[in-house]
Amino acid sequence: MKIKALVIALAALAVSTAAQAHAPKVGHNGGPQADAGSFHVEVVPKGKALQVFLRDHGDKAVSTAGFKGTAVFVIDGKPQRINLAPAGENTLKGEAEVELPAQPKGAVQITTKAGSTVQAKF
Repeated sequence: MKIKALVIALAALAVSTAAQAHAPKVGHNGGPQADAGSFHVEVVPKGKALQVFLRDHGDKAVSTAGFKGTAVFVIDGKPQRINLAPAGENTLKGEAEVELPAQPKGAVQITTKAGSTVQAKF
Protein backbone atom coordinates (compact mmCIF):
# COMPACT_ATOMS: atom_id res chain seq x y z
CA MET A 1 0.00 0.00 0.00
CA LYS A 2 2.86 2.40 0.80
CA ILE A 3 4.42 1.77 -2.60
CA LYS A 4 1.15 2.59 -4.35
CA ALA A 5 0.88 5.87 -2.41
CA LEU A 6 4.50 6.70 -3.28
CA VAL A 7 3.88 6.03 -7.00
CA ILE A 8 0.77 8.25 -6.96
CA ALA A 9 2.68 11.05 -5.18
CA LEU A 10 5.56 10.87 -7.68
CA ALA A 11 3.13 10.90 -10.61
CA ALA A 12 1.39 13.98 -9.19
CA LEU A 13 4.75 15.69 -8.72
CA ALA A 14 5.76 14.90 -12.31
CA VAL A 15 2.51 16.34 -13.67
CA SER A 16 2.83 19.54 -11.63
CA THR A 17 6.48 19.96 -12.66
CA ALA A 18 5.58 19.51 -16.33
CA ALA A 19 2.82 22.10 -15.99
CA GLN A 20 5.25 24.57 -14.44
CA ALA A 21 7.73 24.06 -17.27
CA HIS A 22 5.15 25.48 -19.69
CA ALA A 23 4.18 28.39 -17.44
CA PRO A 24 5.12 31.90 -18.58
CA LYS A 25 8.63 32.82 -17.55
CA VAL A 26 9.57 36.10 -15.92
CA GLY A 27 13.06 37.48 -16.40
CA HIS A 28 15.41 39.21 -13.95
CA ASN A 29 13.92 42.62 -14.79
CA GLY A 30 10.29 41.59 -14.34
CA GLY A 31 9.39 41.20 -18.02
CA PRO A 32 8.23 38.16 -19.96
CA GLN A 33 11.07 35.87 -21.04
CA ALA A 34 11.35 33.38 -23.89
CA ASP A 35 14.06 31.14 -25.30
CA ALA A 36 15.74 31.98 -28.60
CA GLY A 37 18.57 29.75 -29.74
CA SER A 38 21.22 29.83 -27.03
CA PHE A 39 19.68 32.88 -25.32
CA HIS A 40 16.99 33.78 -22.82
CA VAL A 41 15.31 36.92 -24.19
CA GLU A 42 13.41 39.19 -21.80
CA VAL A 43 11.29 42.12 -22.99
CA VAL A 44 10.56 45.05 -20.69
CA PRO A 45 8.22 47.66 -22.20
CA LYS A 46 7.87 51.06 -20.49
CA GLY A 47 5.61 53.49 -22.30
CA LYS A 48 6.93 53.60 -25.87
CA ALA A 49 10.41 52.35 -24.89
CA LEU A 50 11.34 48.70 -25.22
CA GLN A 51 14.32 47.12 -23.50
CA VAL A 52 15.41 43.60 -24.45
CA PHE A 53 17.77 41.77 -22.10
CA LEU A 54 19.85 38.76 -23.14
CA ARG A 55 21.17 35.97 -20.92
CA ASP A 56 22.68 32.62 -21.80
CA HIS A 57 21.21 29.31 -20.66
CA GLY A 58 23.58 29.43 -17.68
CA ASP A 59 21.71 32.62 -16.68
CA LYS A 60 24.72 34.89 -17.28
CA ALA A 61 24.39 38.27 -19.00
CA VAL A 62 25.37 38.22 -22.69
CA SER A 63 27.14 41.26 -24.14
CA THR A 64 25.06 42.85 -26.91
CA ALA A 65 27.98 44.77 -28.44
CA GLY A 66 27.65 44.41 -32.21
CA PHE A 67 24.15 42.92 -31.97
CA LYS A 68 21.02 44.35 -33.58
CA GLY A 69 17.40 43.38 -33.50
CA THR A 70 13.82 43.97 -34.48
CA ALA A 71 10.68 43.50 -32.42
CA VAL A 72 7.32 43.11 -34.12
CA PHE A 73 4.34 43.25 -31.79
CA VAL A 74 0.64 43.36 -32.59
CA ILE A 75 -0.89 46.29 -30.73
CA ASP A 76 -4.58 47.14 -31.14
CA GLY A 77 -4.71 44.78 -34.12
CA LYS A 78 -1.84 46.49 -35.97
CA PRO A 79 1.77 45.33 -36.28
CA GLN A 80 4.33 47.65 -34.68
CA ARG A 81 7.95 47.28 -35.78
CA ILE A 82 10.66 48.42 -33.34
CA ASN A 83 14.32 48.55 -34.35
CA LEU A 84 16.68 47.54 -31.53
CA ALA A 85 20.26 48.66 -30.91
CA PRO A 86 22.79 47.93 -28.14
CA ALA A 87 22.18 50.00 -25.00
CA GLY A 88 24.25 48.58 -22.17
CA GLU A 89 25.97 45.38 -21.13
CA ASN A 90 23.27 42.88 -22.09
CA THR A 91 20.58 45.20 -23.40
CA LEU A 92 19.08 46.16 -26.73
CA LYS A 93 16.73 49.15 -26.79
CA GLY A 94 14.23 50.66 -29.19
CA GLU A 95 11.32 53.08 -29.35
CA ALA A 96 7.82 52.29 -30.62
CA GLU A 97 5.41 54.74 -32.21
CA VAL A 98 2.68 53.78 -29.72
CA GLU A 99 2.44 52.81 -26.04
CA LEU A 100 3.48 49.21 -25.48
CA PRO A 101 1.44 46.79 -23.36
CA ALA A 102 3.09 45.12 -20.35
CA GLN A 103 2.70 41.69 -22.02
CA PRO A 104 3.34 42.32 -25.73
CA LYS A 105 2.36 39.70 -28.30
CA GLY A 106 4.69 39.07 -31.21
CA ALA A 107 8.34 38.26 -31.77
CA VAL A 108 11.84 39.61 -31.28
CA GLN A 109 14.50 38.76 -33.85
CA ILE A 110 18.12 39.25 -32.83
CA THR A 111 21.19 39.20 -35.07
CA THR A 112 24.49 38.55 -33.30
CA LYS A 113 27.78 40.23 -34.22
CA ALA A 114 28.72 36.96 -35.99
CA GLY A 115 25.62 37.34 -38.20
CA SER A 116 23.54 34.47 -36.82
CA THR A 117 19.87 35.13 -36.16
CA VAL A 118 17.55 33.90 -33.41
CA GLN A 119 13.89 34.59 -32.71
CA ALA A 120 11.88 34.71 -29.48
CA LYS A 121 8.09 34.54 -29.58
CA PHE A 122 5.93 36.25 -26.99
